Amino acid sequence: MFDGRFAWLAGARDPRVAYMRPIDARADKALLGAGLPDPFVEFMGRPELSGAVPSCTACWWQWPARPVPSPVGAGARLLRFLNDQQDCLFWYLYLEPDGGHRVLAGGINYDTWAEDGIDETDAAGDLVEVAPDFERFVYRFWVENLAWFEVVGQERDWDDLSPPVQDYLAHYRAAAVGS
Repeated sequence: MFDGRFAWLAGARDPRVAYMRPIDARADKALLGAGLPDPFVEFMGRPELSGAVPSCTACWWQWPARPVPSPVGAGARLLRFLNDQQDCLFWYLYLEPDGGHRVLAGGINYDTWAEDGIDETDAAGDLVEVAPDFERFVYRFWVENLAWFEVVGQERDWDDLSPPVQDYLAHYRAAAVGS
C-alpha cells in the first residue's frame, strides 16, 4: 500500500469535508531535490495529492524553504512541511545523515531555533515521532481527519463510514468491544 505513489489517496472528494489548500506546483521544485525522500517530493510536487487531504483543525501545508540543522541527532536536519492553524504545532521531516527519514511533531518552530535560544534538552522534550516515514504520516493524517468529518461532522453510523475509515477504526472498535 505504501509504495510512494499515494494511490490510496485517489478518489472522490466529499463536498462536506474541508480539504487543505494544495501546495502550489509552480513553486520552485529545485528546493525539493537532492537528499529528500522520493515520496515527499512526489506528494509535495503534486497538488492533486496535497489538496486531497482534509483537516478538521485548519492545518496547512508549508512549502519547505530549506532544511535546518536539527537540535537533536548529530548531523540530522529538520524540514517543516505542515502547520496547525494557530502555529501551535508543527510537523517536520527528520532527515537522518544516512538518508533515512521520519516524521516528528512539536510545538516549537525549529526554523529559527538557534536564534531563539532553544537547546537540545528543550527540543528533546518537545519533538515527538509521529510516523516512521512520510507516506505513513500522510495516510494517518488523512484517515484520522476523514474519520473526524464522518463521525463528528456528519454523524454517520458505523455502517455508513467510508471503507478507509472503517478499516482504520476497526482496530479501536475491536479493542473497545473486547474490554
